[in-house]
Amino acid sequence: MSVYAEIYDVVAENLRLAGKTFEYEKNTFLCDVESHPQDISVSKYLHLSNPEFMQAIYVAALKRLPDERTVAFWSKKYDLPAEEFQKEVLQCIARSSVVAINHIHLTDNPYFEQNRGFRYKLLGVLYGLTDKSSLREFGKKMPEPIQKLIRKIFL
Repeated sequence: MSVYAEIYDVVAENLRLAGKTFEYEKNTFLCDVESHPQDISVSKYLHLSNPEFMQAIYVAALKRLPDERTVAFWSKKYDLPAEEFQKEVLQCIARSSVVAINHIHLTDNPYFEQNRGFRYKLLGVLYGLTDKSSLREFGKKMPEPIQKLIRKIFL
């Protein structure tokens, strides 16, 4: 890990000299380097501060930094006790369609057991189907009563 930390420092310094900033916090980068794309060991993240925890978990699970709206939402909760904040963030991530579609598992989670049964896998498949733009376009060509039924089921 020391090699990755040194690489981060060099890149961050180069970006600083260029007048830019590194998008990731150092701890987010270091946690993401050794994380598996589908199995996220939550215990590795528990020592992080609330803002670092939120950013690191988003990057690990959703493969992207949280957007401004998400940061604004969670920043209002940064003063919560670490355990309460971490549990809320993890529950939000666990309910995400991206997590269901990509079969991402939160392991070593001290707060709750993530759903992993048949219904959860089916939910991931359904999310995957509803996120396809071609299927949305096909659905728009269906008669109105069928469109209403589809909306009732999937939305």
